Amino acid sequence: MTNSNSDLQLQRRALGNRRRRTPSLSKSLRLMLAFAFTVQFISPAWQMRMLHLNDGRSPSSSSTSTSSRLLLRSRRAIPTPKIYDDVRDVPRMTSTGPIEANDGIGGLYHFTDVCLTKHHLLNENLQGVIYFQPDNDELLANELRCVPCSAPLNHGGGWDGEGRDEKAVRHKCGFTTAHAMFAHNVSEWSECHNQPVARNQLDRWGQHQIPSRAEVVHWYEEPIISLNFRPNIGHALFDYMLAYLPHWYAFRTNNNMPFAGVISHVFQGCLSDSHDWFCTILRAMEAFGNAQELPREPNNTTLYCYKSLYLVHVAYQRTISHEGLLTESVFVAFRDIMFTNFKLKRARDYHLIRTTEANGNAAASSIKEPTKLLFYAHEPSGRRVWNGMHDLIDKFKDEPKYKAVEFNTVYDFGVFSTAEQAALFNEADAHIMTHGAQMANSIFAVDDTVYIELGCSIPTYLANPKFLSLIKAQYQSVVKCGDGNDDICLQCDGNDDTYGNFTMTQSSFVLMLDKVLHTLEQNESKRKESI
Repeated sequence: MTNSNSDLQLQRRALGNRRRRTPSLSKSLRLMLAFAFTVQFISPAWQMRMLHLNDGRSPSSSSTSTSSRLLLRSRRAIPTPKIYDDVRDVPRMTSTGPIEANDGIGGLYHFTDVCLTKHHLLNENLQGVIYFQPDNDELLANELRCVPCSAPLNHGGGWDGEGRDEKAVRHKCGFTTAHAMFAHNVSEWSECHNQPVARNQLDRWGQHQIPSRAEVVHWYEEPIISLNFRPNIGHALFDYMLAYLPHWYAFRTNNNMPFAGVISHVFQGCLSDSHDWFCTILRAMEAFGNAQELPREPNNTTLYCYKSLYLVHVAYQRTISHEGLLTESVFVAFRDIMFTNFKLKRARDYHLIRTTEANGNAAASSIKEPTKLLFYAHEPSGRRVWNGMHDLIDKFKDEPKYKAVEFNTVYDFGVFSTAEQAALFNEADAHIMTHGAQMANSIFAVDDTVYIELGCSIPTYLANPKFLSLIKAQYQSVVKCGDGNDDICLQCDGNDDTYGNFTMTQSSFVLMLDKVLHTLEQNESKRKESI
């Protein structure tokens, strides 16, 4: 395989303008990425109008789908809070909740009369939930009632379950990333939060909140949802999206999104102009209907309180352990919107013979589309790096048995937009990659895509059979040599199996390639038999 100067342009961008000896992205991939890059800047409404033009229907056609109507409707006004410059003037609040937002579906819960704080580390998605119980004298006698405590992942009982730090503070800890505090009112919470016994515990646990003392309160009457996802695309997908999707589907089916506004402690502008991977997806799917993102004051003394607040129980469905919620229908509806929005192919063509025309003569030549493999060594982070990957590809890419195989590499997924990452994953037949967050792009791949995930030790969510069933994919891990897996395995550096770098022998690499290609051939044969 040869690379022209133009073939190297996109790869140079990913490499930070450094040449690599490995094959770059193919011409077909580059064209698809260029198109995807253009599409992402077209508004959802214009995208829908373009779709109507393509299928001969007008936007006002009675056959317009529910999803189309959602995309075309106008945005509502940003909710306006009532501002209390003296927190003693805030009306009495008695909190209720959590209550399931949709009966029988966990993961999203409704609260009334609560306030939200933010963890003092600006890159954290941790929140504090101030829960007001003005008539609970026993609880209010607890000096540590205003100290948030950690709630482990999916601890039994949910909001009222036992957290690991519950005994220390003598109150329930709440949800993962939404830690409970208790108070009589806002003024009393500020007092409690700044008492020496509480400050000492906050220091010990690193649980300081913003604000630490409330001087102004912004009170929202309209229903608000908290967008508290972790800014890592893998965690955003598996921890937030998988918990929220069944509710999004229920709201969408009933054409009844309940939210007037969205509060985000992670990204300001997530629903408007952020290029963050997860924010782009949320906008594409109209995740919260026509709700608007709330502005935040540029100070650390304003407390935000809500008459009606929705909270996602983060990581509730990380392992899809709650059966019957994240169904195939839910996931298909979500992915259909992703494929439409990013102009991705929905099904694999299995590289059937393509007939071209030359000099006006039909069927002048027949060319079989190559099998596309996408490789990633995780080099930018310096951790879990597949050292020698490029050398292995260079050595074997021109072998006669791989003449119908197209080898593509990516240096850094972080330099690509969401649309470009989606196109990369959608176009490839197999992804051979070091374990990392980029695997969240599997939601954009067509059915029967093959994943090979490499790492000395792989704490992966992708390998979950329930998730693989939803994306209809085939998966194999390649890990540290030993325990009878020495045919296809890795030689790891040092003793850090979680983050350690590794290499692969030539024989293991060839065996891995042959296994991948054999699996793809079997898939193609099954597909042809079913036609």
